[in-house]
Amino acid sequence: MARKRSEKLVGRAVTQVTAPEHKPSRAIATDDVAPLLVHSAVAAGLCLLVLLAWSNSFGGGFAFDNRTLILTDPRIQHATGENFRLILNHTYWWPLAETGLYRPVTTISYLFNYAILGNGDHAAGYHWINFLLHFLNVFFVYLLGLRLIRKRWLAIFVAAVWAVHPVITESVTNIIGRADLLAGLATLSGLLMYLKSTESTGWRRFIWFGGLLAVTTLGVFSKENAVAILGVIVLYELVWWKERKQFRGLLYACAALAPPLLFMWYQRTRVFAVADPPIFRFVDNPIMNASFIRGRLTAIAVIGKYLWLLIWPLRLSSDYSYNQIPIANGSFQNWIAWIAVLGVLAIAAAMYKRNRVAFFFIGFAFVCFVPVSNLLFLTGTIMAERFLYLPAIGFAGCLVLAADWIGRQNHLRKFAPVALCLIIAALGLRTWERNFDWRSDLALYSADVRSAPQSFKLHDNVATWINESDPSSSNKDRVITEEEKSLAILDSIPNRLSTQYVYVNAGARYFEKGDSLLHPVANGQNPTTPASLAAYQRGLQILLRGVAIDKALNERHGREELARGKVEKEIIPVGVPSLYYYLAVTYLRLGDSQEAFDAATYARMLSPNYADAYYAMGEASLLANRNEDAAVSLIEGLLITKDPKLFSLARTAYASGLDTEGCAFIQTAKGPSFNNSCEIVHKDICKASAELIKVLRQDLEQSLADEIKKVALGRSGCLPNEVE
Repeated sequence: MARKRSEKLVGRAVTQVTAPEHKPSRAIATDDVAPLLVHSAVAAGLCLLVLLAWSNSFGGGFAFDNRTLILTDPRIQHATGENFRLILNHTYWWPLAETGLYRPVTTISYLFNYAILGNGDHAAGYHWINFLLHFLNVFFVYLLGLRLIRKRWLAIFVAAVWAVHPVITESVTNIIGRADLLAGLATLSGLLMYLKSTESTGWRRFIWFGGLLAVTTLGVFSKENAVAILGVIVLYELVWWKERKQFRGLLYACAALAPPLLFMWYQRTRVFAVADPPIFRFVDNPIMNASFIRGRLTAIAVIGKYLWLLIWPLRLSSDYSYNQIPIANGSFQNWIAWIAVLGVLAIAAAMYKRNRVAFFFIGFAFVCFVPVSNLLFLTGTIMAERFLYLPAIGFAGCLVLAADWIGRQNHLRKFAPVALCLIIAALGLRTWERNFDWRSDLALYSADVRSAPQSFKLHDNVATWINESDPSSSNKDRVITEEEKSLAILDSIPNRLSTQYVYVNAGARYFEKGDSLLHPVANGQNPTTPASLAAYQRGLQILLRGVAIDKALNERHGREELARGKVEKEIIPVGVPSLYYYLAVTYLRLGDSQEAFDAATYARMLSPNYADAYYAMGEASLLANRNEDAAVSLIEGLLITKDPKLFSLARTAYASGLDTEGCAFIQTAKGPSFNNSCEIVHKDICKASAELIKVLRQDLEQSLADEIKKVALGRSGCLPNEVE
């Protein structure tokens, strides 16, 4: 009996964390939340808190993917109708890659910063927009907490804990985390608008539904997980169905949500139908190669890792790629994670009867997290802290409720405020510290590789940015050490599942190291030394593995294109041209001109406008004493790239006995130029034009091939049979 009485008292105490649960939404209606001045004071306080925690983020640069998505996207550099059309009709990463993402509103927001506000390549303006969006979301969390808990001080603490939690730095400090901020803005404001609509009548109700439609449209075109707004609304009504019975309101909400969701589905389908198939890589999400059961068990284990990050956000990382999170194998760590997730589910079940506000917070976190959880369908990554932006609200709500309950149980009125203030201070300090990591790529990856030492990508990124920041030979050994760590993680993966980029980078670094170890002599030659030879040979070994991976991925691409209905002649080979360039120059250093020429020729086929490929072809031909072949290859490159270094090497080719009449070059007002009247030059130009036209047609670049042909027949004076 004593035990049952104790359980009843505990249950009553937990329930008392909030006011009586009947019709929780009506508390807002009775006094319209609170006087405007009180809301303004709360907003000012929360704004100051957010500013304190995130102010040092304004000095950050374009780290992580920001450089690619902002600084190299031509669509956002000018506010023109054509650029808006390109944004609406192409995917998020276009024209650089296809990743199955369509987020035009987010891209337009970058255009707003870049072109309209004139921020360009100055990061501070982008950070200020992120700050303002996050502050708005923090204020909406406060309003939601007030509606749910109906105690202002608890609602403020819920918003404050979430506002400064370090795990959301990847969404706030990271500029392209704006997609999460916009999706969060839509979800939170959409839920509040829906609740307001159920308290309104007549035309006011439909104004709120119109607002719900508008923010949902903004959200789903900012980031895909904004579709969670539907689940959040349904969850709210299910939790308080007995008190509310808002069947009509829920029906109206579905009617308001249907147009943006259907329009998103239609537009995505239309855009993806003409785009290249998206690239999903095993090394980014190993779950895609696991069995269904092991894949789901791994996803659940990852949820356990997310829970730990929410509780103890000390070791944060921007990347968790292979093999930081191995596929679940029943290890001790897996069992701990699974038990933790089961524990949360058990707590949620208990809270449904004892404290439905706590149950809603847990359910809110789950609903917002499911689209990116790898439970229902696979995403492009196995784990990412940015996925916790909205789910962390649920954690903050439960933490505040738990602190209040503990204080009540122990009759300590000041326990919750003091404990929560200390927690907020600790979280804010960790956020402040984490913001410094986002100042630059090197700072970010150097910090993250300590938190995720088994991520191949982080080691490669550290090596890349050390080399980028100081390419001097003094850093070569450290760069190569990081690349070798990355390779050690990848080497056991089958070629068809691996990635070739690390092998390109590592091979390039060994090539550069080999060149730095050459000993120049009086005649200008650079004979190899044992140390340089060892570097070239290790580089060759790495690059050949990269070639095997590249060919395997190209074969997979071919099969996928055939499955899409293309015929063989319509399929353009894919690959990494720089891989074959470094392979070519490494072969050159090792004295193998034929292998060097073949590798450079393949690089040219992959990318006909890649100047380095033509240069390597010319060098290989000169090494083999095929001077005219060298001249033709170099002219071919000049016809399409206009790269001056090709002209310089072409002069060397003609000077080495090819130009017997000494007429290959003439002096013009712009400097030396080819003399088309010279027989050998005319012949080589026509031959180079014919070869280039052939390559362009193989790559389905017919319009460019026609342009080269027109120039050959016109200004160059070639005969039709010479270019066909």
